[in-house]
Order: sequence, then structure tokens, then C-alpha cells
Amino acid sequence: MDFSLSQALTAVSTTGEVIVPPLALVRGLWRQLPGFTAYLLLVLLADALRLATRLYAGDASRSYAWTYWITQAVLVMARATAVADICRAALGYYRGVWHLARSLLAMSACILLGVAAVRTAESSRVSSYIIFVERELEFAVVAVFLLLLVVMRYYTVEVEPPIGGIILGLVLYSTGVIFITTVLTGPPAMPWSLYSSLRIAAFIGALGCWGYALRRPIVQPTRPALSVPAEFERASEAVDQRMRELNARLLQLMKR
Repeated sequence: MDFSLSQALTAVSTTGEVIVPPLALVRGLWRQLPGFTAYLLLVLLADALRLATRLYAGDASRSYAWTYWITQAVLVMARATAVADICRAALGYYRGVWHLARSLLAMSACILLGVAAVRTAESSRVSSYIIFVERELEFAVVAVFLLLLVVMRYYTVEVEPPIGGIILGLVLYSTGVIFITTVLTGPPAMPWSLYSSLRIAAFIGALGCWGYALRRPIVQPTRPALSVPAEFERASEAVDQRMRELNARLLQLMKR
């Protein structure tokens, strides 16, 4: 039964992977989120390489093991880049705020990689390092997007519809992986087939969120049609005032 369930989940996941990346390209998402679009394409390419290697050399082969872990390392880096890309799209208009957020993200990435190196120093397997980095990255994804949501809500910054759905999908997948790796992997040990099926199910949920967010053409933000330019300026000031004040303070602090 587990094997049949795994097959069904894999088929659904593969279908989503085949549909969502081309849909993102058709919708022009790469103009707004190039990093996330690249991540979607890399997921499709990585799974294609894994399938080809598995069919050629078998699941237990050394070639498949190397292919799996190399592509997994690439996907972990691509997902981290996608997170930074989404933060840039959400906050890039406010140069000071984005400069601070970018610095914090870069510092967090260095700390994460350093901690992973220390924690896995006793292991000679590269897979141990990748697994640790991936697990901690999922915690970081949830924390970063929750903080981003709080900041944007406090300063009344609107989230564009595609970005909101994409964030939801990433958070859903990361939350699922965190739950699986921290709650369900304790004694007794979880069978690998069940572990793999649950991860695939979490990714299917993320693909569903991304596909739903891209169901309609992406409308580029346009200037609202107001009666006079002065009215537009007053409306813009009312919406952005609090965010621009924070932006100005951050720019002033960076000059010191």
C-alpha cells in the first residue's frame, strides 16, 4: 500500500512540476521573481536527472547517490536564493529597508553554513552537511517570511497577488518538512517510504499554491487614474508615509 501511495504522490508531484514552471514563464514571473523562477526550473531539471540516473544505474548505485546529493545541494541553494528574491521584490522599492534586510539575510546564511560545518565536522559524509543545512533552512524560511509579513503589515505595504501565493507555498512546504524531520522522525524510526511520501505531499501542497497564484496573468502595478497629479501625490504619501520614515532613518544610520 505504501508503494502504491508513493507512486500516486510521485505522479501528482511530477505533473505539477511539469505544469508550474512553464506557467511561470508564460505569465512572465521571471521579470518579477527571477530567482524563484530559476528555482522552479531547477526542481524540474533535478528530478529529470535523478529519474534518468535511476533508470540507467538503479536506486542503489553510486551514480544515483552522487546525482541525488549534488542536485539536492543545488536545490537548497536555489531555495535560499528564491527567499532573498521574494524579499527583494517585496521591499526593493524601499532602498534602506532592503539594504538592511539583504545584509541580515547574508549574515544569517554565513552563520547557518558555519554552524552546519561545526555540527557535522565528525561526519565524513557530504550528505550529513546538506541534510543539516536543509533542515535549518526550512526554519529560516518560516521565520523570514513571518517577519516580512509583520513588517509589511505594520507599515501598510501591500503584497502583490503572485508573491502572496508563492510565500504561502514556501511556508507550507517548509512547515511540513520541519514537522516531518523534528516530530515524526523520533523513535520508533519512520520508514523511508513514509518519510519520502510525506515530503512529496508537502511539496504537492506548495505546487498547488504556486499554480493557483499563477492562474491569472500577472498585472504589472500601474499608476492609479486620479483627477489631478496633486491628488495622486497626496494618496501616495498617505499610503507610504510610515514606511518611508523607517527607510529614511535606516539610510541615515548607514551613513554614520
